Amino acid sequence: MQSGALKISDPKKYTLTMILLCIGYFIDFYDLTIFSASYVNVFRDSFHIYETAEIQQLYLKISSYYTFGIFCGAVFFGIMGDKIGRTAMIRYCILLYSIAMILSVFTTSIPLFTFLRFISGAGLAAEFATSSVLINELLPTKHATRYTSLLYFCGILGGMTATYLGAISWQAMYLFGGLSGFIVYFARKKICESVVFLNLDNKVKKGNPLHLFNSFANIMKFSRLLMLIIPFQFLITIMFIYPRFMNLNGDMSSINKTLLTGFFIGNLISTITCNFIINKFKDYRIFVLANILLFSLVMPLFIYVPQNLFFVYTLFLGLLGGGLPTVWIQIVVKSYGTNLRSTASNFLFAFGRLSGILFNLIISTLLLTPQNFHFNVVIVIATIVSLVLFALFKTNNNYNSNMEYTEHNEMIKNSNN
Repeated sequence: MQSGALKISDPKKYTLTMILLCIGYFIDFYDLTIFSASYVNVFRDSFHIYETAEIQQLYLKISSYYTFGIFCGAVFFGIMGDKIGRTAMIRYCILLYSIAMILSVFTTSIPLFTFLRFISGAGLAAEFATSSVLINELLPTKHATRYTSLLYFCGILGGMTATYLGAISWQAMYLFGGLSGFIVYFARKKICESVVFLNLDNKVKKGNPLHLFNSFANIMKFSRLLMLIIPFQFLITIMFIYPRFMNLNGDMSSINKTLLTGFFIGNLISTITCNFIINKFKDYRIFVLANILLFSLVMPLFIYVPQNLFFVYTLFLGLLGGGLPTVWIQIVVKSYGTNLRSTASNFLFAFGRLSGILFNLIISTLLLTPQNFHFNVVIVIATIVSLVLFALFKTNNNYNSNMEYTEHNEMIKNSNN
């Protein structure tokens, strides 16, 4: 039985904590999507850039800085989440994001805008992982699974909001994101800190990232956990390339909108479903196994999908998302002790995001020989599936693991992994 569940005498404070965590991740996903949905208008209005090629090049450049910001923010704020507390970090992170988001509306300098996007990425980088840590330290497993699913569900809604409203007025949408962040920052003064974290012995060293890699066993553990999220990272990297090799009618803008719509709806279904599957079988690995088997079937089929089944196919792509990050973060959270939990969760999240850069390079190489693209993609998919199945085979079930243990300096001990 899991210990360390929060005992709250005031149910309103409990409810407020969950609501504010979900709103925070809504804003996080919103920001991940809003720039992609509005960058053409941003560059035209703020920087007077109108050439399509120049716009695309600048978008890729700024997106790279944003991704690097996510990596830096996840590393720094993940460590600080173990050193000074989960609630303090998710408050200061969203404040940093809010300031950067609002200033972005008023700048006409490309270097400054790029820097502000870097800050935005850094500010929201720890939102999902640290919120998931807090939820799983506050609640018994059954309820933690439900609220972690709700957390990601709200994030998807944020992405959908940005997708459909970003083209209306990018200035209004940026201000909405920034001002919402300020409101959440002040409201988060009322959220609960983890009792598990508060009960840590002051003599225990907290947030030392070297403990993640101080032995071969710990390096392998980190690698296995990272491998479990790789299918999702590959999916979101390549799915916008698939339409190029499909027999579809219509302009790319409408095709991508259909793709995103189906993907997000599939995400919502997957996120809801994973909660029931996990709590029924009491084993996170069951969902991961089902997901990777579906991944191996759905991902290679893109060249055979006709026009009238394109939306259905995007729904299946969405089923491969949503639930997997939700389940994965719970496996990660329960794989490390309280003094290293935030650091490990955010490091793994950061390295997962960085893998997207590697997949960009791989896909760019595959595109050099478009006639062999499908065959080569199948090889990559088969490799990913093999690695994930191996990692899953080596991962023990930690559904009912005790959250109240620490990682020791001499030897990192975890009875669940």
